[in-house]
Amino acid sequence: MEDEADKVTGGCLCGAVRYEAEVYLKTAHYCHCRMRQRSSGAPAEIGVTVKPGSLVFTKDEPKYYQSSPFGRRGFCPHCGSRLIWDAPSRPEWTNLCIGTLDHPEDVVPSQHICVDSQLPWYQLDDGLPRSRSDEDPELKAAWLNTSY
Repeated sequence: MEDEADKVTGGCLCGAVRYEAEVYLKTAHYCHCRMRQRSSGAPAEIGVTVKPGSLVFTKDEPKYYQSSPFGRRGFCPHCGSRLIWDAPSRPEWTNLCIGTLDHPEDVVPSQHICVDSQLPWYQLDDGLPRSRSDEDPELKAAWLNTSY
């Protein structure tokens, strides 16, 4: 990671699930993949990467939905708020949904990923780098190594 990890806190809409973590606030990413669009109900979602081993749920825990052979999405079992995406075999990929942070204004997006699924009417002229899902060798390998 380019930046230092910062301590953050956050949680779901109803307050049943709370967490503490160290995240890389200055290298957050917009993700335009169809799974994020469907799971969030938004045209894109901003995720902030968690420093491996630093995430602790301090009040209740999310329920998980296995959304791909290698990744899952965690949400509050009470209010349904999406909180996290992780890949248990790749802890360095874990990211929190920035809307669940207590201070989302501290996040600085640094790139757009999976723009091959970007909706044509959702255009941000922010000058950030953009990449397609097939341009990420690690993601491509994860998909190739599954039978999904």
